[in-house]
Amino acid sequence: MNRIDRLNALLIHLQSKPRVILSELEDRFNIGRRTVFRDIRSLIDAGVPIGGDAGEGYFIVEGYHLPPVVFNKEEASAILIGAKFVERSADSHTISEYEKAMYKIKAVLKYSDKEFLDNLDDRIAIRPSPAPQKSADSHIAEIQQAIATNRLISMTYYSQYNDSTTSREVEPLGMVFYSGRWHLIAYCRLRNDLRDFRTDRIQKVKILAEVIDPSRHPNYLDFLNEALLGTDAKEATIICSAMVGRFMGEQKYYQGFVEEKKIEDGRYEMKFTPPYYDYFARWLMMYGKEIEIVSPSELQGIAATLAKELLDHHSVPFFADK
Repeated sequence: MNRIDRLNALLIHLQSKPRVILSELEDRFNIGRRTVFRDIRSLIDAGVPIGGDAGEGYFIVEGYHLPPVVFNKEEASAILIGAKFVERSADSHTISEYEKAMYKIKAVLKYSDKEFLDNLDDRIAIRPSPAPQKSADSHIAEIQQAIATNRLISMTYYSQYNDSTTSREVEPLGMVFYSGRWHLIAYCRLRNDLRDFRTDRIQKVKILAEVIDPSRHPNYLDFLNEALLGTDAKEATIICSAMVGRFMGEQKYYQGFVEEKKIEDGRYEMKFTPPYYDYFARWLMMYGKEIEIVSPSELQGIAATLAKELLDHHSVPFFADK
């Protein structure tokens, strides 16, 4: 990146946040602090009202605005990819707002780049998930506003686990997209604990005036990782055929895969740290006799019990006919 392009990118970066620390600019542009100082001075000399210092970070004085941003076709193409994912993972309100943003982006493109983007739009698709269709409105916009402004939420939530609907106040900590759904991680004042709420099961949302302090609670991603992966993970070793090793693909990473090595007979020895042995054993059993559990004995016992239950269940009609 030449200096002119870097100065323009630095100016845009400064305008994207209330304050930008020195190390962030060093990392973003891969330059030393002296170069940052020179670039900041050049922008000030050019009439850009920049405040702050190296210790507190830099900011552009409120009221200063850049001319309309112009995207090149590579940047617009990257945004188009994002739009495709939004169409499949967001609620109707968010999709509508993103479409408006895309029209604004296309409006500032050169004519040739508009044609380029239109041609690309017709030839890029995200394959639909087999999961049920998303709800028309899962209150993502309201939740985002509450998270950004640290406001308490009052909501009505449907729990599929016990088929009940409850009203509760929650302190929103963050949103996460996984398993094909958006989830709100929040401190629930009804349960006095952190909870994971699927946004498509939230029936009503009201943002309250009370300001919350998210720092009083554990990090929402740490909570989620602990909930999904468990806290008592133990090591397990298996041996599988080369065919199964190929078929596992990326699935093994969801089971706590650690490492693998090829052994003399062409099979693979794999090590895992599964959060729950029962679930891990059920996953292994779909590979039948192509899998051998080496350790621990606890996992071997669980697999043997499951195998016997399957045998008893499926052999009853067969032997009864005899």
